[in-house]
Amino acid sequence: MSHKRYWLLAPGVVAFVLLSLSAACASPTAPDPQHFTIGMVTNSQNGLRNIQGFKDGMAALGYVEGQNVTYAFTESPTGEEMLESTLQGMVDAGVDLIFTSGTPTGVAAHRVTAGTTIPVVFGVIADPIAAGVVEDLTRPGDNMTGVMLSENQGRRLELLQEMAPGIRRIFVPYDPTDTASTSALRQIAELAPSLGLEIVEGHARNSAEADALLQGFPPAIDAIFLVPGTTVNAHLDDLVAIAAARKLPLSGPSTAQVEEGALMTYGFIHHETGMQAARIADRILKGTNAGEFPVEVADFFLAINLSVAEEIGLDIPYSLLQQAAIIVREDD
Repeated sequence: MSHKRYWLLAPGVVAFVLLSLSAACASPTAPDPQHFTIGMVTNSQNGLRNIQGFKDGMAALGYVEGQNVTYAFTESPTGEEMLESTLQGMVDAGVDLIFTSGTPTGVAAHRVTAGTTIPVVFGVIADPIAAGVVEDLTRPGDNMTGVMLSENQGRRLELLQEMAPGIRRIFVPYDPTDTASTSALRQIAELAPSLGLEIVEGHARNSAEADALLQGFPPAIDAIFLVPGTTVNAHLDDLVAIAAARKLPLSGPSTAQVEEGALMTYGFIHHETGMQAARIADRILKGTNAGEFPVEVADFFLAINLSVAEEIGLDIPYSLLQQAAIIVREDD
């Protein structure tokens, strides 16, 4: 199924874009005239969008690949069993900076670069304090900083209920060993009772457990709520198929899932988060200490897939469509 994407920017977002463009035109920045080597690592397909956003952001800041910057990257996601060895190779090669996408990747970089002076910029780690990579968001300490997710999962749950007011039992499949997933679960579990919702948890620590979990999909479920994390979200196609067959609203943690068949998100855009991390990397390459650069929060956007809403028989309130930054619908 092909789709059109419509970007509806609220006035505040437009103002931010215009201010950003004005600032860029008024005071263009350029890196020092030297050559940098940057390692880039992600453990997921969607992380490749962050990688591309990072490279695009660096290019906009004057870093030209092959001229004053070289990227050390495998061009594909790195399996979690290979993360540490891949990162160790970058440390051994003496890269100037490492960019990571995904909580497991950032955690591995924290272990591998401990005791070195190599700065690490993450984009994103869902909850860097819970993940153990920073001690304080304002002054991270050591050699790491980057972009994190805000605690907006409760708001995403509220928006899902506004779109589908009849839902009661929400299935949340997740990896209980992933701090990104458990942090998100905590946020919605605290809110759900006040909304009259019941959270039905499903645990999957690896791909085989995720397959088994989906094959034994629990009965009497009204909606599916995906939290950040690689293990379960790697099975998005299967989840989209289940949601379509059972006419269930499916909410994903980022706009990528909405493009791929989820009903909605109130989440981040991978590419934009990569560009945000590039601005941090630029500051660090110019001399700012990573451990003294505050962790930034990713911007979040409401995205709605209207073609999915039609397929599952759901009418989206116009008030929500007005709030959406991204609307996806099937081509005419």
